[in-house]
Amino acid sequence: MTNQTFLIDNLAFAARGERLEASLPLSFFPRLCELIESQHLEADANNPPGDVASPNSKLEGLVNFVLNGEKNVLGQCYLHLVLNVSLVTSCQRCLSKMPLSLALDFHYLISDADDSSLDDVEATIGDDFDLQEVSQEMDVKLLIEDEVIMALPIAPVHNNDCAAVTMQSGEKPNPFAALKGLIKS
Repeated sequence: MTNQTFLIDNLAFAARGERLEASLPLSFFPRLCELIESQHLEADANNPPGDVASPNSKLEGLVNFVLNGEKNVLGQCYLHLVLNVSLVTSCQRCLSKMPLSLALDFHYLISDADDSSLDDVEATIGDDFDLQEVSQEMDVKLLIEDEVIMALPIAPVHNNDCAAVTMQSGEKPNPFAALKGLIKS
């Protein structure tokens, strides 16, 4: 799978109703790895603090995707992308590692509309589809990486309350608490 290219002619792919399905490690997505590494690399026992992982280092997680092409009766070509992403990030509340799973679904209309008619096309399709420019060498991995990066939460936190584990700011023991019992009423 590592030698497989993920460049497609998106218009021909959709017109023929082709399907592309794969399960790729996170190391195939360098920009995504940078974001994830920056969140959990410090807590990784295999790397010293501040160490930057090499591109060949094993990161936890997989990106599973299915890309389907479709041509409707009007001759319009569509791509449908379904992503299931499993990765490890850092909880912004307790700073411990936490698994993060994303299930994403995207629909694209392939269009060769020029800039002047782009607004008309967008008004016609509404919010149901995103536009993809016709390309003879569309990089599917780049598309997937872009969509996953945009879907990442800004500040991921555990679903359960992990706040009790962390100390809130200003939550310090009072050094004069022992003297309180010495005060005579």
